[in-house]
Amino acid sequence: MTDSQTPDLRAAARELHDAGLCVLPIKADGTKKPSVSWLEYKVSRTTPEQHDGWFGEGRPRGIAVVYGEVSGGIELIEFEGLAIRDGLLDEVTEIMEASGLGEPWAAILGGWVTESPSGGRHYRVRVKGADVPGNTKLASRLAREDEYTEADRQRLREKPNSRIVRVLIETRGEGGYGLVEPSGGSVHASGRPYVRLAGGPGTIPVLDADTVGAIRDACRMVDALPQPEAVKTAPRPAPPRADGSLRPGDDFEARASWEDILQGIFRPLYTRGSETYWGWADGVRGVRATTGKDEHDRLFVFATGSEFQSEVPYSKFGAYALLNHGGDHKAAARELARQGYGSRHLASVGARPAAPAPASPTPDTAPDEQEHARTDDEQAAGSTARDSEGFDYADTFGLPPTVRTPYDYRVTGRGVEVLSTSGENWQRVTFAPLVITATFEDPEGDQYVELSWIDRSLGRPRLISRIVSRETAKRGRKLIETLGSAGLPAVEGDSRAVEKWLAEFEAENVHRIPSEQLARWLGWQDDGTFVSSPEDGIKVDTAFEEQRGPARAHARKGTLEGWQETVAHLTPFPVPRVAVAAALAAPLLKPLGLNSFTLDISSRSTKGKTTALQVALSVWADPSEHASAMSNWRTTLYAIEKRLNLVRGIVTVFDETMAVTDDSLIDEVLYQLPMNHGKARSGGAFGNMLPWETILLSSGERPALSFTTSQGAAARILGTTIAPFGDGGGAAAAAARDGVLANHGHAGPEFIQYILSGLAQPNGRDALKARHRQLVDEFRGAGDMTNRRAPMVAALVLAETLACGRGLLPYEPLPHDVWRSLFTAHNPTDNRPDMALDVLREYVAGHAHELFTATRAALNEKPPYSGWLGVLSTKDGVTEVALLPERVRKILAEADYSLDAVVGSWVDAEYLKTLKSQRPAHLVPRRFDGIRAKCLAFTPAGISFGDDEEAA
Repeated sequence: MTDSQTPDLRAAARELHDAGLCVLPIKADGTKKPSVSWLEYKVSRTTPEQHDGWFGEGRPRGIAVVYGEVSGGIELIEFEGLAIRDGLLDEVTEIMEASGLGEPWAAILGGWVTESPSGGRHYRVRVKGADVPGNTKLASRLAREDEYTEADRQRLREKPNSRIVRVLIETRGEGGYGLVEPSGGSVHASGRPYVRLAGGPGTIPVLDADTVGAIRDACRMVDALPQPEAVKTAPRPAPPRADGSLRPGDDFEARASWEDILQGIFRPLYTRGSETYWGWADGVRGVRATTGKDEHDRLFVFATGSEFQSEVPYSKFGAYALLNHGGDHKAAARELARQGYGSRHLASVGARPAAPAPASPTPDTAPDEQEHARTDDEQAAGSTARDSEGFDYADTFGLPPTVRTPYDYRVTGRGVEVLSTSGENWQRVTFAPLVITATFEDPEGDQYVELSWIDRSLGRPRLISRIVSRETAKRGRKLIETLGSAGLPAVEGDSRAVEKWLAEFEAENVHRIPSEQLARWLGWQDDGTFVSSPEDGIKVDTAFEEQRGPARAHARKGTLEGWQETVAHLTPFPVPRVAVAAALAAPLLKPLGLNSFTLDISSRSTKGKTTALQVALSVWADPSEHASAMSNWRTTLYAIEKRLNLVRGIVTVFDETMAVTDDSLIDEVLYQLPMNHGKARSGGAFGNMLPWETILLSSGERPALSFTTSQGAAARILGTTIAPFGDGGGAAAAAARDGVLANHGHAGPEFIQYILSGLAQPNGRDALKARHRQLVDEFRGAGDMTNRRAPMVAALVLAETLACGRGLLPYEPLPHDVWRSLFTAHNPTDNRPDMALDVLREYVAGHAHELFTATRAALNEKPPYSGWLGVLSTKDGVTEVALLPERVRKILAEADYSLDAVVGSWVDAEYLKTLKSQRPAHLVPRRFDGIRAKCLAFTPAGISFGDDEEAA
């Protein structure tokens, strides 16, 4: 029976909450992303009061459920629309019934069921007796060519060997969420709604964890994604022998049956086409493995509890070797030969020699490069015998002395080599020693490995280390593509051998290789910790090579006391003190829930703008010009986004706006900064919508606002044109600059420890927000601009007040009247349209002779040397001034204004006449001196010029 589906989001949230589920609001922009920060809601349910704020008054949003423990152990099983159209739901149902899971599967199918906009099905189950695992892909297949998107086709053009994969069945579990009905409209990119097909939140079936695990395994049975075959489980076919004889393993592969090999472990349940489904031999319900999925007839096991690795393809010979000889293929081949497999006589199958023939060192091999080869006796003797000779990992890579080389490999100064399957020769894997020297996990749970190798490209050996994702390390071709330019000593043809070597090395030394925490950026991490510097004891590996230098510049030098003595010189100078407050306020953005914003210091003087920024930057980093923490506006938008992406709660500095090569770059940055992410780049490009959280400090002779065409930019920028050190502050500026070059990087980490201790107190975050709200109310004023700026000003004031109260800053906080005079009162940098118009009025008044009039036409006057400025005409007693736009653009540019930045405001204020038939509407045609040209035609409110044309 289908529960009634309410179209009201608030009522839906109430229904879900009453059923014990955790509810999230979803953006109505087609991204299916939560419209709030939801990390905390993975562990604590949202409240009805929050639902009222999110879903009340018909707000255009979607609604989702967080799965896992927070919702009472609920798990979502999702069949994508593609899976439904491929008939996989029927196929899975058939497998469930054949494997004894028909009853629990029917309960799921008859529970709470939702149809997604793509035609998929969402089923829910409550798991009892164990934790719900995280999101898991259960079945996928390669996309067919007719399913390719344009992005897929572009990817194939760039990388022809890429696999285009379509997920068919997946789960949403612990830490995941999924959209539910009645989400619709612009919530999904298709515009179609989520529709309830059966049941509701109150009809979710409860099943034990073992049963749900078996159901997941059954869903895996329809996975059609080709799996890479490991040499140990499915040896690659060897070339035919020269004498035409058949190897024992090949003969066994052709003659043996899976029933004989798997006897006592699995029993066949039923066969569908060429594929056989297997369950446990003891009759416990559920499908556990398949064979005959393709022409290779491999065994795929989908459950743990046996000697087989899950979801790894096994050949018959590989399975026999594992079950009977511990995976030793050579011993398995000898035994099969004794049993009569193969076409050579038994006498020709010799026992393994005491040591492989190639293991003897050659005369020209240095002692430290002698091969590491172990006999069977040494293998049995344990790790002491194995580690008594061979490559010195401790001396070369700094690894623990207990690290050892995996069986069948040797490492020398010439590289890594692996023993061939026949055991007759060594095959090269890399051209220099290459190992894993550390493993990492970031706060999101993503794993990385540090690869290190010896490079001799400069004529001398040197150690090179690079960190890559574990996914990359497991894909040899991608690994070589990623690290090839860094000198990885391997070629693409050996990519599979390289990935296998790294996997074997880590498996052999899993408890010996150091494991550390990893940060991919500086500042707030997803687990609530804060990384101020690579010197904090947490490994920092940035996402982009260009971020490495700025990250390293966040380092400490000198002492905190030395820095405090330096900033004491700032006491009489409000502007540099404001800059320091901004540097301290950056980590407050996250707990206060504020977006990034800009503090702009501009003036035509040379009185300490750069020094003020250096002092502010010294709170966190080295502010010297040779360090990379201080950036310049002479760069590209993508480079700026990558620099901003380095930090989440640390200040960013860009100096010299006049150095920019394109005014639109500053315009773009000022517009994008408060969004806390970079531009969207099509095709899933690396660097798409890069996130950040920062206060941007900018300086230059020209105000940053003069570069932007966005009329709302003033509300996102705090700007001052006051010279930072005034007329007599040269000595103080010099002392401040010298002092922070010698003492930096201490104040920020000290301040954040104070903030973290406060946030850790009961209601600490709420108390911090309350203090901020109180300051916001105090700095609100009569004007809209003042009110919109108040939260930013309050954040700076709060940071300085906290730091002064802590004793971190050696002066008293600035009086609130000073803050008001700087930012919340009328600021001339905000009134750019009127100021620009005043410039234009003054020019027209002084250059009236450059205006064409009917009188000048009658007198046959020649154009002035600089050409006509525009035309002056009178109609119905009203005089109109119409100016050529390029002349206006030049006049404003000489006064540091942009026509594009102010013309919109002129139109809104009705300073310009418009014609709907024109594009753009504010450029209207006027005729003068025998020509017709588009002009900016000003109304009397814009430029008044007397009662008639004779005024000219």
